[in-house]
Amino acid sequence: SSVLRVGSRRWYRCALSAFASPLAMSAALAASAAALPAPKWEDGMRIKYVAEGKKKGTLSYDRYEKYRHAKTVAEALQLGSKKSDLNWDFGRGLVSLVGGAATKHAAAASKDQSAAKRQKTAHTPADAAQPLNAVSTPAAAKTLRDGVALGKGKGAPVLPVAGFGTYKLKKGEAKTPVLEALKAGYRLIDTAQVYENEADVGAAIRESGVPRENLFIETKVWRSSHGYERTMKAAKQSLKRLGTDYIDLYLIHWPGAKTGWPLAKGTICPPDWTPALRDTGTWRAMEDLVDQGKAKAIGVANYSVRHLKQLMKVCRIKPMVNQVEFHPRLVQSELLEFCKKNGIVLQAYASLGSSDAGQAATFFALPPVRAAAEAHKATPAQVLLRWALEKGALVVPKSCNPERIRENAKIFSFSLTKKEVAAIDAVHDGGRLAWKGLDPDSVE
Repeated sequence: SSVLRVGSRRWYRCALSAFASPLAMSAALAASAAALPAPKWEDGMRIKYVAEGKKKGTLSYDRYEKYRHAKTVAEALQLGSKKSDLNWDFGRGLVSLVGGAATKHAAAASKDQSAAKRQKTAHTPADAAQPLNAVSTPAAAKTLRDGVALGKGKGAPVLPVAGFGTYKLKKGEAKTPVLEALKAGYRLIDTAQVYENEADVGAAIRESGVPRENLFIETKVWRSSHGYERTMKAAKQSLKRLGTDYIDLYLIHWPGAKTGWPLAKGTICPPDWTPALRDTGTWRAMEDLVDQGKAKAIGVANYSVRHLKQLMKVCRIKPMVNQVEFHPRLVQSELLEFCKKNGIVLQAYASLGSSDAGQAATFFALPPVRAAAEAHKATPAQVLLRWALEKGALVVPKSCNPERIRENAKIFSFSLTKKEVAAIDAVHDGGRLAWKGLDPDSVE
């Protein structure tokens, strides 16, 4: 009972006193050892194997029976074990360290775990354990956890009315802003295949301390991946980068194929593109991802009324969300009403302006926006986001600035009057800022 096992010494003594079977002890030890990385094996390390660790009749049983009597790493290697065997056996609790560098390794691993735990706790918001909550309309939301149900029934996913966008947050630089957003209470993170920051988003999620079931992850398949097989492959890659088993909302990013830079002039990607491919190929893959449990909900982005009507004629699962450019200069009233009528949630982007139009566009100086901000003691950004909620749209503002990230979340303590909403609506002039001003409806 004096053997030092990696994990809890008290637990091991209890296991011995309970006369646990070798295989039962092996399973329990595996749970403890798996939490620690395997040591850097050195010849002088003293080790102890579990008797009957391998099942009779298996390919590895005879080899294990030869080297399991070893007392040191050097002896195990001489008796036929390999360092890969040591790593495998250690990860499953079949071998433990009883001397040499054992104590040092366990202490170092414990220290690393404690540091990781402290770091995780520092990022964890106070309401991390609180689940997402469905509300009747976007304007009825009171917190960043409130959202609209995508479908009917008890298990319908809840899409938060306000989330954190990651467009133009570069690969390798997005983790910190996403962590700041999660710490500020955001539960929806919007990313995409083409943003190349899904791995950063996944890292931030794992470090945040917020349970996965209390988060909502949204990503998109890029236009060069249209088609059934390409979409399935893209989804698999996104899941791997995000480090999650499922995507809460998976969107088709654009109704057309990829053209322009870096492609050669006159070429298109995918090369077999036809307008029908997005419905017969891409959307079919999206539906199958739902059936397989890899996507909880599916939708589109930048679809016009015409695109939606075409899709709804042939789809098995109706699109649940349409993410589009929507702001005071582009109040897409017809599209908004069509989506409401057909049970499709409209999610707005470029709510605070966009840099895609050649110059940074801002709506902060618009007279009706400034007037509402003054009346409600709010910032122009908060008024613009609140205006979208009052219209019945959801929002995904983005920022790298921690103060702005927190500021954009404070949109639930006031409401705009009908007159204030109408005054902002009147700014509409059809101006498009994203996609170099291209109207998606021009895509066949």
